[in-house]
Amino acid sequence: MIFNSKSFAVIGAAREHDKVGHVIFKNLLSKGIKTFPVNPKANEILGYKCYKNVSEINEKIDCVIIAIKHEFVPAVLEESGIKGIKNAVIISAGFSETGDTKLENDISKICDKYKMDLIGPNTLGYINPYLSINASFFEGMPEKGKIAFLSQSGAIGTAILDMKIPLSGFVSLGNMTNMDFSEFIDYFSKDKNTEVIALYMESLNKGKGKRFIESCRKSKKPIVVLKAGKTELGKKVASTHTAALASEEGIYEGIFKQLKLIEVDSIKQLFLVSKILAENKNIGKKACIITNAGGLGVLSSDYCIKNNIEIPILPEKIKNRLNTFLHSGWSKGNPVDVLGDAKAEVYERTIKELQNEKFFDFFIVLLTPQYMTEPEKTAEAILKIKSKTVFACFMGGEKVEKARKNLSEKIIIFDDVKDMAEVLGKAVNPL
Repeated sequence: MIFNSKSFAVIGAAREHDKVGHVIFKNLLSKGIKTFPVNPKANEILGYKCYKNVSEINEKIDCVIIAIKHEFVPAVLEESGIKGIKNAVIISAGFSETGDTKLENDISKICDKYKMDLIGPNTLGYINPYLSINASFFEGMPEKGKIAFLSQSGAIGTAILDMKIPLSGFVSLGNMTNMDFSEFIDYFSKDKNTEVIALYMESLNKGKGKRFIESCRKSKKPIVVLKAGKTELGKKVASTHTAALASEEGIYEGIFKQLKLIEVDSIKQLFLVSKILAENKNIGKKACIITNAGGLGVLSSDYCIKNNIEIPILPEKIKNRLNTFLHSGWSKGNPVDVLGDAKAEVYERTIKELQNEKFFDFFIVLLTPQYMTEPEKTAEAILKIKSKTVFACFMGGEKVEKARKNLSEKIIIFDDVKDMAEVLGKAVNPL
């Protein structure tokens, strides 16, 4: 599989630091990956002997990365096939996304002829954090994580990588002339380091729909997808971006529902939902809400119910226990409104009374910075929860900023209850 290649040749490796070929070569070298630079105009790059072509290299090459002018790509791909290289990444743009279908058909035929697997053309490349392989022109390596991210956009891929989200793998698919979503869904579905597969999709190429459906149906991992190109303008832009095909409105949504893919509405949702699924199995649908703001509790309940999150009735025995220490004006129900003067110890004791109960599956803890509120100490109390999954929403600005930062290092925290409910609804209610 191309994702596990161990030796590379970079065609178009360059001496100039601002050239794509230089960045790719340096990225691979920096992690000790066996890599050979190929450039007929250079004798050495970064102290390594530079080869005129791949034929000169007397060692086995698992993958060739091509970063040269598009018109020269078929010739070097053919040469790579003759040498017996079975994997290729074509970084170069200027193919079907610009209307040049002939050149793209040529490279497709070469891949078929030599049974080569190809990512691209018009791609950022790929990254395998678990093997420390950065076969892309993004500088940096994501932390090892549980989410595999497949993107039809290289630029969106760089933005996600720059957010430093831990990943089990990243693939920029580009024009998908040869390999597309299906091959990598198959791979990551069986990958021991991957718990969730996240997709940024513009459209499938012609004739690839059936294969995609089969791969999704067989997947052993949840798949979260952000679909772009839903409006007429979006479809038009997509067709000039990666040569994606326009689609009738609603067709993809229907397919996703049939396949039980989780469709999200934003990049933020894509990774929040993926993170929740990666970290929690069988999370359940029933929430117990603890809040120091009655209005926020009401809003949260409304949004949760709208997003198919259940807010179960508080059992009488629990009410009686909470009555022994909460202010007489507390809500006597779920949401558990501990009132605006609740200090951290009130949150902590309430959590202790509830955390082993079975009438709900996970906590939602809400906080607004009122006069008596202790945001940072309350955050510490939340982090002591071990027997239940917990999500938090601390609304406010400067007064809750540090508490939010402390929580974000351990759990998923939101700053708006509507966003929270929409994300949780998608995570706890996979179709």
